[in-house]
Amino acid sequence: MTDRKAPGAVGWTPIGKWDLWSLRPAALTYFLVVESVVAAAALWLLTSVDSVGDADWLRFAAVMFAITVHLMIVRRAEESRRDESSGPHIDLTSVWTFAAAIALPGALAVLATIWMRILIQPIARRQPHRFVFSTASILGGTMLGGAVVHLSGASLIATGHVVPDLCLVLVLIGAAVVNWGAQGMNIAVALKIVTPHTRIKEFLGSRTDNMLELSTLGAGAMLGMLMTTHWVGPLLLVFPVILVNSLLYRAAERRAHLERLLREQEQLHARLTEDAHTDYRTGLLNTNGLAEYAHRLTERCRHDNQPVTVLAIDLDHFKRINDTWGHPAGNAVLAEVGRILREKLRPGDVAGRDGGEEFVVVLADTGLAQGTAIAERVREAIGEMSVVTTDKYRNTVTLRGRNLPLTGDDQEVRAISASIGVAVLPEHGECLSDAQHYADAALYAAKENGRNQVRVAAGEVRLLPAPRLDQSVEDALDEVTRSA
Repeated sequence: MTDRKAPGAVGWTPIGKWDLWSLRPAALTYFLVVESVVAAAALWLLTSVDSVGDADWLRFAAVMFAITVHLMIVRRAEESRRDESSGPHIDLTSVWTFAAAIALPGALAVLATIWMRILIQPIARRQPHRFVFSTASILGGTMLGGAVVHLSGASLIATGHVVPDLCLVLVLIGAAVVNWGAQGMNIAVALKIVTPHTRIKEFLGSRTDNMLELSTLGAGAMLGMLMTTHWVGPLLLVFPVILVNSLLYRAAERRAHLERLLREQEQLHARLTEDAHTDYRTGLLNTNGLAEYAHRLTERCRHDNQPVTVLAIDLDHFKRINDTWGHPAGNAVLAEVGRILREKLRPGDVAGRDGGEEFVVVLADTGLAQGTAIAERVREAIGEMSVVTTDKYRNTVTLRGRNLPLTGDDQEVRAISASIGVAVLPEHGECLSDAQHYADAALYAAKENGRNQVRVAAGEVRLLPAPRLDQSVEDALDEVTRSA
């Protein structure tokens, strides 16, 4: 597989810095054993290069020319295909190496394979030790496939007799399977040793990839038979192979384009779904989203026998803000309240705008005491807000929470506070709608008793808010008396 690193990060680095030395001992041993065995076999075959005939040299020259032209022309396309590939990358070079294994002496087949690997290195962009091991695997498969053909004694020239010709077909099929199996299994075993948690079949490539490789080996077998009688065979096949490579590249581009369109469509669908459940002004859930997600959370907690606290929040005298400073000012206050709720609540909680200046919060796995404390923190945060906005005449105005102290700046106006009603399941009903009903009743009680406070369902006041700073002392004492 192609190394997933930035261009320039992968290359010929000093041996001492190779990632090879960071591998597990078993993997390092396997790499070195395979490479040593393949190198020894290749050197043994190269000792017979002096006995190669002139006709074999012609075939060898034609194969080398075809390999060079093929890889030079398709280099950019192959780079793109490798970048798009999510697993083992299958190219068309087997058509040349397998043909060389069939029609050429072992020494020349080794040289052709090594030359092909030299040309493909800039395309592969692999770490040196991985490239060497892949080369050893391909060279080993090529030599084994050639050995099956040459040791069988089958004639590559058609005899005109059924049995010998069919035997040749079986020999070539066997050689192709040995070539393909040796390469694939060798690399799969190596990767399995390096990453033991991964299944071997994940390294063998997809069914389509393997069918392409077997088809390429079949074309290589036919080219090898053709080369036996006509050395110009590679020259005839090089341009069809380049054409097929181009078609594969265009197909890969098309598939990548369709995958990008699919991802964009999924992202658009996710955004539309989010928009359908989100209140654009506050960033919280809207009525639909609140109903859906709050119901899910409530059902989960009910199944786990965990309490759920529901907060009904309403901004005090919000209509006065809109009437006095205009709707842009009111919208700015709503947006700031949405930000506060997102910051004060936990990731698993649900918060939404339930129309106008009303908000609903559903707290997962939260009892009445903890839920009331959270409600009080929310009330205090809203009462300490400071919102810079513009009024109806586009003048800058700072709207402040009613819990903030008075200042001498006439531009700062204390106008923001919230009343909150609290209910909890299962104490206040059996379902979410029951809890919302109780929380709304507590909210109305908070408004009737002076606003800017937290009240619990059934009229019980769990937390007594500090009196608003703009009240008179008599009003404050009266509020405490009523609350008590």
